[in-house]
Amino acid sequence: MRSVRGMSILAALLVLASALGYREGSLLTREGGAPQHQAVIHKVEDEYGPPYSPWSSSESTSLSSSTPPQARSTADREVEHLQKSDASRKIAYLTFDDGPSSHTPRILDILQRQHVQATFFVIGKERETDKRMYRRIVEEGHVLGNHTYSHDYSRIYRSTEAFQRDVERLNMLLEEQTGVKPDILRFPGGSNNHISWKAGGRRIMASIAREMSKQGIAYFDWNVSSADAAAVTLDKQSIVQAVKQNSAHKDRIIVLMHDMDKKTTTVEALPEIITFLKREGYEFKGLDKEESFRCQFLQPPA
Repeated sequence: MRSVRGMSILAALLVLASALGYREGSLLTREGGAPQHQAVIHKVEDEYGPPYSPWSSSESTSLSSSTPPQARSTADREVEHLQKSDASRKIAYLTFDDGPSSHTPRILDILQRQHVQATFFVIGKERETDKRMYRRIVEEGHVLGNHTYSHDYSRIYRSTEAFQRDVERLNMLLEEQTGVKPDILRFPGGSNNHISWKAGGRRIMASIAREMSKQGIAYFDWNVSSADAAAVTLDKQSIVQAVKQNSAHKDRIIVLMHDMDKKTTTVEALPEIITFLKREGYEFKGLDKEESFRCQFLQPPA
């Protein structure tokens, strides 16, 4: 009888221990297991591609469900923190095409006051005032990009060789004036423009894009248009509204604006655009060749 009672007590203790162990194991799995969602940054090809999604279980850094939090290395925790913080960042790349112009000093003044970095896709100009603007752009920490020397569609899109010559002519001028030889460019009209067909045929853009890529030159289009090219001088509020609408639901934006003498309202709209984007949580960066976010309308064949 005493033996049976002892066995019953032992069985009860085993059941209790098992239950406690299960609960402890469950708690361990919840705290130390793989997170349900791990943030990662996806390369966005262009604004017409699949919608940006910051969540991907296949690309996340997962942890064993049996690994307690205290067993995770400092490196593991730092990697996870960086991935989450990078995915939550919103970045705006302001870009200005066709300068320098009479408005470049004002644009630079605004950017300096707002502590904002931008990218200037410039063309070739030989006046001393324009050369000073090339230098000031670089001296104030902005990025110089090549937008061809002549910006003459009939000349640059005649052939791949003609385009290369025009790009190199501007690179030589910029390197001479600033010490910087740009390795990024924006095609006049964008990489998928059809105006080029008249000069070089329907395949000219693919041919040029492929050659530029082979030479290690990265080209950038845009996924937010300010619409300031819709008219010679578009009204200020239309420009501001275009940026607001076109940037909606995007975490990485490349904003197209123009730095030209007739684009007075673009300069007037710039402070309001920057204020809006800051309020929406964007930080500002200049484009660079290694940047993972690259908007390209045309993907050249290999």
